[in-house]
Amino acid sequence: MKTGIHSPHAPTTSNAARNIVMVVALLGMYMTVLDSVVITIALPTITAAFHADIALSQWTITGYLVAMTASMLVFARMAAYFGKNRIFLAGIGLFTIASLGCALAPTLPVLIGMRILQGLGAAMAAALVMVIVFELYPADGQGKAMGILGGTIALASVTGPCVGGVLLDLAGWPAIFLINIPIGILLVPLGIQSMDVKKPVLTHRFVMDWTGAATFTVMVTSFMVFLSLIAGDTVDGIPVAMIGVTCCASIIAFIRTERRHPQPLLNFAILGRQAFTRPLFAMVAFFCALFVVEVSLPFYLEDVWGFSAMQVGQVFMLIAGILTVGSPLVGRLYDRNPRSHYTIAGLGVAATGLVAFALFADSMNLPLILGALVVFTLGFTLFQSPVNTEIMRGLPVQQAAIASGLSNTGRHFAMTAGTSIAALIFSIHLHVAGGTGGTDAAQITGSTTTAMLTAAVLCLVGIVLRVSEPKNTPDDLTETCTAD
Repeated sequence: MKTGIHSPHAPTTSNAARNIVMVVALLGMYMTVLDSVVITIALPTITAAFHADIALSQWTITGYLVAMTASMLVFARMAAYFGKNRIFLAGIGLFTIASLGCALAPTLPVLIGMRILQGLGAAMAAALVMVIVFELYPADGQGKAMGILGGTIALASVTGPCVGGVLLDLAGWPAIFLINIPIGILLVPLGIQSMDVKKPVLTHRFVMDWTGAATFTVMVTSFMVFLSLIAGDTVDGIPVAMIGVTCCASIIAFIRTERRHPQPLLNFAILGRQAFTRPLFAMVAFFCALFVVEVSLPFYLEDVWGFSAMQVGQVFMLIAGILTVGSPLVGRLYDRNPRSHYTIAGLGVAATGLVAFALFADSMNLPLILGALVVFTLGFTLFQSPVNTEIMRGLPVQQAAIASGLSNTGRHFAMTAGTSIAALIFSIHLHVAGGTGGTDAAQITGSTTTAMLTAAVLCLVGIVLRVSEPKNTPDDLTETCTAD
């Protein structure tokens, strides 16, 4: 009997072939994550180049993230019919073509359209990269593999602004898209040569839940736009109300559709498996906390401490360095002793670092503040590899693609929610203080303190989810979460 704990493919994969597939998967993931953050530094230049308003040019970022988040679960479900490797490589191909379209875009609306296509390609790759990497290894190597993947994602997230700044200075904003083309041209044929791209042999007729896919897409899109409006301090008016109503209506329609469809996009029985959902929701809580920190920290370092953009980047590079080195090491330790204690300890350490930061925020003691950040990062390192492994092991192997798709969808939800929470905290503090510019050091310190404590509470929510988790047996999982 096979469960989500063991990969059926790992034992027959040679080390050389496995390494090539890892390179393709990691580079593909690095490229898609990089493009979600690299454009932020080029946004002012793009806005000026097209003589546009920031409200419109902002959709080069929002359109990418919305398209990516709203479609990942759909592509994960389609992998059951087309094959995960086919979907992944098609996504890299679409991403590469769309990158060329972005670089050559003659108008801002065309650029936004190309960014949405880029987001769809990124979704095809990102939705399945976890299951591709996970199934390459036997059980005693999956934690390390998840650590390498997590370190790659962290590295891409932090190096994005640095890479974007260099390319912007050397060759202008089209270069941030052109850099993807040679990488994509290399990865697609290399992936075709090294990965199994045969169509899966189905034991039943596959029926795609297109109605569920459509309502899910509307639900996610409206929810993310709603959060974006809140982050922009737009909390009233007819447009916001309409988006809220659309989101609620699509949620109801999605639930009704999934309950009636014979092969639903999302089998709700999966959400009843606490061995899967509790680590998933703990991960969502933590990444929400992470993005509260990532949004708040630059304001604090620049406006309170007077850091330059380069110095802020160096602080984030420190965080990325710890994650990149530490995540595979923690993953290897987890492989030897797979226990939920790693995720609980990681959340606890991260919460401790955040509380310490909040206490030291107005002390003007830089070593203490940076030390608190290091403690938080060590908690992140302890948490990341084990929780990703637990999520992938929480369902039978037949549901691995769905586990990967839900994990990445949840992570992007958390990123959007964390950004909105941080923006709302700063907005409330400035409103209460009567400030308009947001540059007063005392206001920024107060906002950052509240943000760090909020992030710590989110980590504690994750701890509660992990501590209270009942134990499920593989037999229970297989019986409830059989393949559709």
